[in-house]
Amino acid sequence: MGIIQKFQDAFGGQNKSAPPTKTKGVPGTIVFGGFISEDEKNAALIGPEKYRTYSELLANVSIVAAGTRYFLNLVAKARWKVTPADESDEAKRFADIITKQLTSMDTSWSRVIRRAAMYRFYGYSIQEWTAVRKDGMLLFEDIAPRPQITINKWDVNKAGKVLGVTQLDPLLGDDIYLPRKKLVYIVDDSINDSPEGLGLFRHIVGPAKRLQRYEQLEGYGFESDLRGIPVGRAPFAALSEAVDTGLITQQNMDDAIAPIKSFITDHIKNPALGLLLDSITYQSEDETGTPSTVFQWDVDLLKGSATSFAEVAIAIERVNREIARTLGVDGLLLGEQTTGSHALSSDKSLNFALIVDSTLSELADTYQRDMIQRLWELNKWPENMMPTFNTEAAQHRDITQITQALKDMAAAGGKLSMNDPAINVLREMLGLPKQPEMTKEEFVLIQGKGGADTNAGNNTDDKEDIANGRGNNDVDN
Repeated sequence: MGIIQKFQDAFGGQNKSAPPTKTKGVPGTIVFGGFISEDEKNAALIGPEKYRTYSELLANVSIVAAGTRYFLNLVAKARWKVTPADESDEAKRFADIITKQLTSMDTSWSRVIRRAAMYRFYGYSIQEWTAVRKDGMLLFEDIAPRPQITINKWDVNKAGKVLGVTQLDPLLGDDIYLPRKKLVYIVDDSINDSPEGLGLFRHIVGPAKRLQRYEQLEGYGFESDLRGIPVGRAPFAALSEAVDTGLITQQNMDDAIAPIKSFITDHIKNPALGLLLDSITYQSEDETGTPSTVFQWDVDLLKGSATSFAEVAIAIERVNREIARTLGVDGLLLGEQTTGSHALSSDKSLNFALIVDSTLSELADTYQRDMIQRLWELNKWPENMMPTFNTEAAQHRDITQITQALKDMAAAGGKLSMNDPAINVLREMLGLPKQPEMTKEEFVLIQGKGGADTNAGNNTDDKEDIANGRGNNDVDN
């Protein structure tokens, strides 16, 4: 029994149980002295250097720039709503405070969201909020971004929870510690558990490098017709013999062949491109001295395939699609081919809208935790009065389909009243002003003039419907 106990002790048998309130495991990412240990082999993707690499891709690869901006524009366009904790006046007052915050900060809310959404591409996003006291309350004065390239150290506990970060001042070179409670921090840690996450830009570094190379080769091709390598010919043997016999100097020989060398080295097409050569041909060495058809001085191309342009274009198109699929914006490339369908376009638009909605949902959760909850802690407001963030769906809605669906509902008996909220929603989608508010008397009078129900508003059920804002359900509007 003693041997068994020793064996269990040696292999941790005594530690098999753990209290439910205690964390036993540890994260898989090593953070030593604030620095993250990375297994990355590419030096351009380690530490702050990787954010320079990402920024270079964003600035110089057109499909990356277009896809990123397209995504951010949709994210920033979504409307944010603040839902009160309940229907009480007190809960609505607190919701109004948060609603006003979205328009009263130094940085507009759409810009705040646009910058935070970059976590999807870089891997994480950090913003710092600053509070100011107004009307006896602590409110947010601004929420400003803290670029990823300036974050050089991470303060994490044993369980991997971020307690703060250290920012390197790019101007003075000083370290600035930013505590977690003062930050809006969101990370894409679905693939790894690093505090820096793993963004989409990491997946397109290789394809983007190939794309830039292919485009460079295509440029070379246009400059030199992509038909072959220039080849120059000159009577080098005769020139060397002339130098050896003293008929000409070495400088004379170099000057004679310099135009051909320059042409071969700098043969990029331009309006001034041209070359004038000696027209003398080789002659036979017999007594007749018969001339040949071969020029002693000549420039030609080592011929290549005539289809090289098309092959390079296909390679560029393939890599463009690969990058677009990774970013989720391959719908931007629809229409380039002669084939396709409306169903395919709708399907891709729907999938992209779901990606945007997923990002908005994560952002709403983040700002609920790092913004609304922080305000409640600062002001010591009652927790049961805390409102929640909600965002509208980014999915495109076809007005024709909606109106047709409402018409079908009306035909089935689900008729709209004249003051139904759906009417104002449709008017807003059409860019029209809201329907004017009507009093109960005006509403009953209009329904009566319609002739659909001469007793509209006169019976008990109609009066109850009107009083409750439902209108007269007996009228087909």
